[in-house]
Amino acid sequence: MATKNDQNKLLFYFLLFVSLFIIIFFTKDYYYNLQENNDILTTKQSELAEKRTTLTNLETLNKKIIANKWWDVEEIKKYVHEIKEDELIDYFYAYVNNNRNWSGYILIDSINFEKWAKNEYWFNEWRINLSLTVSDETKMFEILDFVTSPKSSYKFFIGSFTFPNDKSWASFQVNLPLKVFYK
Repeated sequence: MATKNDQNKLLFYFLLFVSLFIIIFFTKDYYYNLQENNDILTTKQSELAEKRTTLTNLETLNKKIIANKWWDVEEIKKYVHEIKEDELIDYFYAYVNNNRNWSGYILIDSINFEKWAKNEYWFNEWRINLSLTVSDETKMFEILDFVTSPKSSYKFFIGSFTFPNDKSWASFQVNLPLKVFYK
């Protein structure tokens, strides 16, 4: 009787083990899919929260623009300046004079101001052609960093830019076509 009971227990454990194996084998894909879907849901919820904050910021910006208070909007203020030619010339020459050292030089050959025009966004756009002689590429990159720095007083945009890349030791000339928006 004990052997029959032991055989029943052994058969029961064997069936239990086979059943668990079958359950795990057939349901593992469901578990992995569920975990993947939960990860996707979490990612999409965080993206949705970011998009909602962006939407609320844009809606407040739109309300200020519609209320005709666009001059109060900080995002627009940082790109729109009242510009005077003499201040802009002093701005460039002050940088060149303050950054003259033993490692190289930047010389301003000419500064040309083109006539302003309204662009497609109804900002006044002024084109400035800055002609420079630089001692090497390092100085050229310094002046590019200066005019495109987010911390600078003026927000310049460079439409296109080329320079001679012949790796010579002699100085070379660079023409910077700058754009600046103002009111």
